[in-house]
Amino acid sequence: MQSQFTGTLLALLEEQASYDLPIGVRIQNAIRRQLRNGSLKAFERLPSTRLLASELSVARETVELAYQHLEAEGYLIRRHGSGTFVSETGAQLATFQTNPGRKTGGLNLSERGRKIQRSGKVQDPVQLPFAAAFPDVRSFPIDLWKQTLSRVSRRLGTNALGYCDSQGLEQLREEIARYLGAYRGVKCGAENVIVLTSSQEALLLITTMMLDPGDTVAVEDPCYLGIRSAVTVSGAVPLPIDVDDNGMVVENLIRRKPVPRGVYVTPSHQYPTTATLNLERRMALVDWAKANSRFIIEDDYDSEYRYDGAPISCIQGLDTSGNVLYVGTFTKTLFPGVRLAYLVAPTHLVPALVGMRTLVDGHSAILNQATLAEFMATGEFTAHIRRMRQLFKARRDSFVEAAERYLAPYGKLRIPAGGFQATWYLHDGRAEDEVMRKAEQSGIVLLSLSSLFIRKRRTPGFVLGFAGLTSEECEIAVKRFARVLKGIAAH
Repeated sequence: MQSQFTGTLLALLEEQASYDLPIGVRIQNAIRRQLRNGSLKAFERLPSTRLLASELSVARETVELAYQHLEAEGYLIRRHGSGTFVSETGAQLATFQTNPGRKTGGLNLSERGRKIQRSGKVQDPVQLPFAAAFPDVRSFPIDLWKQTLSRVSRRLGTNALGYCDSQGLEQLREEIARYLGAYRGVKCGAENVIVLTSSQEALLLITTMMLDPGDTVAVEDPCYLGIRSAVTVSGAVPLPIDVDDNGMVVENLIRRKPVPRGVYVTPSHQYPTTATLNLERRMALVDWAKANSRFIIEDDYDSEYRYDGAPISCIQGLDTSGNVLYVGTFTKTLFPGVRLAYLVAPTHLVPALVGMRTLVDGHSAILNQATLAEFMATGEFTAHIRRMRQLFKARRDSFVEAAERYLAPYGKLRIPAGGFQATWYLHDGRAEDEVMRKAEQSGIVLLSLSSLFIRKRRTPGFVLGFAGLTSEECEIAVKRFARVLKGIAAH
């Protein structure tokens, strides 16, 4: 006949059956569970290893090892010739963990920690209709990537399993420098490139190493939430600068006194308005930085995807004073899961930035870096960009056509010259919150335009992503959104 202890133990073992744990570990967990809930008292005797093994239908050695482990942790006492008992310390486990008089939740964040918490987290896009900044992973040539990955894996062998230079794999840095020089007009060598996990990591490195508490940094208004968070976390203050149809109003920046420590811009497709910073303003920005010894963060996050005319050359290529920190990412040009991005920095800043990077995550995965390097060296990367540019242009055109047909009564669309999303402005000052709530109920995710402004003077509207939708999916999603808006207008 089974003892009460064994019966309870069997029930607890059954609860763990789906965990795929060795039976010995499950026995240990079950006994600890009985200690925590107070079922076992101090100095209570446990069944012998022979008896418990028989009742549980397991090897005696399994129970012996479980008892030994619990004895080593201090929960059990074993006396030669007498048996195995619950220790006084083990019996205290129940009151130690459940005593209502014990204080809980006593740890508090530091002031810096609270500031980070208040700044909010950067949300990765979700794969739903109108998700902004989300490429179509279904169109990525996964079989070609797998072939490249397999070839690289065979060549590297166990070398892919170790550590690598925190600045990034040299072969990949060379390919990035070659590509940026040829296609974006960036003036750099492999020694200027730092391979990172994300563009957000690049922003954190820059703001950590280039800013002091109390500094101001000029940012576009509205702007990418990630830069606001990075600046705030560093102890600096984001200084909003207006954006119009030609991007950041650089004249407003030039008039600012005292002069901000630096400036952040998304010149190819301003996020979120999609405006392109014109050449006159780019040159004025470079002159401002040179005259005041200030830095420019150029976030070129999706510059490859320009649909009306050739991609615009970058600001970094205009700079002759080494004042530009150029940021780019492969999560938009390839797929989000690749987790690779880059920062191009002036030579004298690279060692400090790499040193800071070692405190964050060391380096990116070698295998991903090596696979991407080969993908670029064989020309597959640029071929992929050309295919995706054509595909996304067609999707942009389909989205614009559908939006103008179904959404015109409710808002105004700004037609983007490139990128993954468009800005759509609400008519009649309708409340964004109500639209977002009703849209979510219909399976549509919306990013509020107002949430991206720093100042209170805000324009109601939404950032609508189209790149991840086929023409048919886009038509369906726009119609669904139109029904939501029609329903709101009817009340």
